[in-house]
Amino acid sequence: MKKTLLFLFAFVCILSSCSSEAVVCYLPDVTTSSNSPLVPGGTLQLKTPFEDNPELNYVWTGPNNFQSNLPNPVIANVTVAMAGEYKLKTTKGICESNETSTLVEINAPNIPCNPNKNTMTFEGGSFSPLTFSVYTTNYNSNFEIRAGNLQGDLTIEFASEDVPTPGVYRICPDCPTSFLEKDQVCVKFNYIEYSVAREGLVYLSSSNGKLTAVFCNVIFKPSIFTLNSSVNLTEN
Repeated sequence: MKKTLLFLFAFVCILSSCSSEAVVCYLPDVTTSSNSPLVPGGTLQLKTPFEDNPELNYVWTGPNNFQSNLPNPVIANVTVAMAGEYKLKTTKGICESNETSTLVEINAPNIPCNPNKNTMTFEGGSFSPLTFSVYTTNYNSNFEIRAGNLQGDLTIEFASEDVPTPGVYRICPDCPTSFLEKDQVCVKFNYIEYSVAREGLVYLSSSNGKLTAVFCNVIFKPSIFTLNSSVNLTEN
C-alpha cells in the first residue's frame, strides 16, 4: 500500500467564488529484512532494497532504544537483549511511508555438551582429558583457532582469512580447506598421530572480543584408535 498524506490546500478563486482542492503526496512502502536468526556475539545486518538515497530520510527504531538513519544499518556483537522487532519508515519533506518491520531472533544455540574451558575430553575413559593453550591466527592462511600442549595440538580452520561470525558450523568431510564453504570448518588433530574429523558441528560464540568454539562427540579416526571427543576452546 501507499500512504496518502494531506498536507496542503490549494485555493482557487474565480471572480468572487473560491474553492479548495486537496494536494496529496505519496511515498512507497519499504520492505525490510535481516540476516536473523543469530547467536550472541554475531553481527546483525538490517536490510532495505535501497542504497543510500540523499532525498530520503531513514528512521529505524528497535529494542534497547536502537535508532539509526542508515538505510542498511549493521550492529556488531549482538546480545539476546537485542532480539525483537526492528521498525523502519522513510520520510521526504513532510511525506512519509507506512512503517514496516522485521523480527530479529538472537538465541544461544543448544549445545549438547559442556566441556571445561580449553579442555578436550574423550568418551570411554581410554585417554585422560587434554588441557590446551589457545590462540587465533590468520597469518598467510585462512582464519584458525589453534590449541596446543606438549602432547598434541588441535586446529579449527575456517573458509577465509576474515574473523568468523559466531554461529553453527559444519565440519567438512573433505578437507583440505580449499573445498570449504562459508559455513564449514576443517578440524585437524595431531595426537598419537595426525587425524581429521569427518562430521559434526562446531558452535562458535564471542564474548568480550574472545572467540569460543565448542564441539561434542566428534570422532577422529587414526589408524590405531577411534577418538570420540568433546572440546571447549576459548582464546587466551
